[in-house]
Amino acid sequence: MKLLELNPIRMRPEGNGRLTPVACDFKGEFDQDDPRVARLDLPHGLFDSGYSPFEQEVNRLRTYQGQSDVYVINTDGDLLPLTFGGGANSLVTELLGDDASISSDFGGNPPYEKMREVAAICLRHFLRQTNVLFVIGGKANNTDIFETFRAIADALRDEFARRGPTPLYVVAGRGGPNVIRGMGVLRDTCEALGLPYRFFGFDSDMSRVVEHARLVGDWMRSGGRAQVARSLGLSLQPVPAPGA
Repeated sequence: MKLLELNPIRMRPEGNGRLTPVACDFKGEFDQDDPRVARLDLPHGLFDSGYSPFEQEVNRLRTYQGQSDVYVINTDGDLLPLTFGGGANSLVTELLGDDASISSDFGGNPPYEKMREVAAICLRHFLRQTNVLFVIGGKANNTDIFETFRAIADALRDEFARRGPTPLYVVAGRGGPNVIRGMGVLRDTCEALGLPYRFFGFDSDMSRVVEHARLVGDWMRSGGRAQVARSLGLSLQPVPAPGA
């Protein structure tokens, strides 16, 4: 292997009192020129490198600071998760399933300019079909929450200015440096755009925050989207194809 990343690793108690490490998120890159790779009997097509236009756009922004890892889960998903950290990404992907449009990890303290461009790409491709914009991560050590939330808020404001409002519910859960300022700027943007929102701090159980986002998605599908549309003065139209 040329690359092996295990993040996070959790410890599982065994019956003999020992702890066994379990890799909860695995990333690896194989040296395909090494004939020993064939011994692993990996699935055919595993190394195919076909990417959607959305994934290609985000991949071009990979830099030394901040991650920009995305994968399209369901082109018809109506929850758009902007996730920070491998552990959060694993949990969100598992609990939301096909309700989510993408799997993402934007951790690593991305600078404002990069996060704004990444968020703009996500919104341009998926916002029109999205019922819930879900910003989620654990308690960060070095990521500036104010900078990342300000970037997402500005990208959302730009998208509304460019293409007009759309019914949307914003759910966010985060902790770390400047979290109060970050949530404040995202709150101000939601209120200026007339969007409902619910924010959770670092002391909230992340799995329950994900479950709340899923329930909000259920509510939006069962009539909530129409209510938000009326509050914005909109008449509901058929959801356009992603990226249209």
